[in-house]
Amino acid sequence: MKTPLLTAIMLAMTLCAAAAPVPSDGDTAAGDKSAAATEAERPRRLNFYGFVRNYICYDSRRCYTTMGEMFNIMPMDEEWNEDHTQDLNAVHELTFVSFTSRVGVDVTGPEIWKATSTAKVEADFCGFSSNNTMLRIRQAYVRLTWPRVSVTCGQTWHPMAIQVMPSVSGLASGSPFSPFNRSPQLNVALDLGHGWNGTAAALYQFPNASTGPDGITYNYSRWSAYPEVYLGIKHVGPQFTAGIGADVLSIMPRRSGTVQREVTGDDGTIATEEVTVRLNDRVTGISAEAFADYRYGKFNLKGKAIYGENTAHLTMVSGFGATAYDPVTGSYDYAPIRSVTAWVNATYGTQYRVGLMGGFSQNLGAARDFISTDDFWMRGAKNVDYIYRISPSFTYTVKNLTLALETDYTVVGYGDVAINGRSDAMRQVGNVRICTMIKYSF
Repeated sequence: MKTPLLTAIMLAMTLCAAAAPVPSDGDTAAGDKSAAATEAERPRRLNFYGFVRNYICYDSRRCYTTMGEMFNIMPMDEEWNEDHTQDLNAVHELTFVSFTSRVGVDVTGPEIWKATSTAKVEADFCGFSSNNTMLRIRQAYVRLTWPRVSVTCGQTWHPMAIQVMPSVSGLASGSPFSPFNRSPQLNVALDLGHGWNGTAAALYQFPNASTGPDGITYNYSRWSAYPEVYLGIKHVGPQFTAGIGADVLSIMPRRSGTVQREVTGDDGTIATEEVTVRLNDRVTGISAEAFADYRYGKFNLKGKAIYGENTAHLTMVSGFGATAYDPVTGSYDYAPIRSVTAWVNATYGTQYRVGLMGGFSQNLGAARDFISTDDFWMRGAKNVDYIYRISPSFTYTVKNLTLALETDYTVVGYGDVAINGRSDAMRQVGNVRICTMIKYSF
């Protein structure tokens, strides 16, 4: 039986074959050998690039972050001491790091199957522990491009992240309002003519992954027989670009579980034992996006709106929970946590550029109640009602050097943890992040 991933690969190869010109009957074997030799002898072109980047960031309180405090998501809730006189999370923090520096190489190779062949390998130093940093892969893919079809295989940006991204200086790139994810994928891009483009992708989770009973891990995707699937279409004009997309993610939160079974002994006595059984649990989320990008001279205005279900793997505040348990099979039913998120970003200038980004996210909870407040899993915090951010920035570029100053004010409406994941805000908690960036590109 063909798996969905194998079907997707066969479909991509079928599209490639349809796009590639078919040799005429007049082509001789000698001619084919000569063409192959010419392609093999064609020199490869390597384009090395990268930058050295330093961030100095100040936060007015503790936040949910990743990558050594640099990837800022949102401020933590209040945590009071015993006599309720001090908020333990209301502490100032300062970070000065350079591990976000980056190196990469673009490769242009010979024609393969009448297609232009290219590849990319890109890395930075953000794969780190508490006492060192390590080189990690950001992107690594191969791409074959025909006149109207392009096929990409490897790790690169998730389609929901790359279609339109905010022009900001912070490492989080607008997260948690703008999706942030790079994943291994098979991506087919189609030129439909008259400015219309289509995208179809089958994706696997790594390193950006869902959260669940075992924390944030790619195992939920690995255990699932189904890849994440994205379909989108957009129109690209001289000044205005707009499009829509839909994404389906189906993961397996548990591979095994335990149940109570009655066992009859040799002497005829009946005892109850706990046994391990294989599970086929699954939670499915359907998300949709609409985006637009308008450019006029030095002015750029763009934005995106997202309805999301279980979008934690996109570095958004979301997750899922267990809504029912079957004691006979050991399996659970699940429901994704839903949200509505939007952001808008305006910039003006080139050498001197000013910008303003605003974002808002509303937690809608799940469609059904969970078994308990312990049986659902969120990226971020479980008691979030809404989040909003206002972020002005200024960037100055001279030749290879870029200097940037950015401030973002992020506010979270926190409440009590609710049985369906939908909290009602009882208090607002805000953080001011002031971040300077120094980048030298090469």
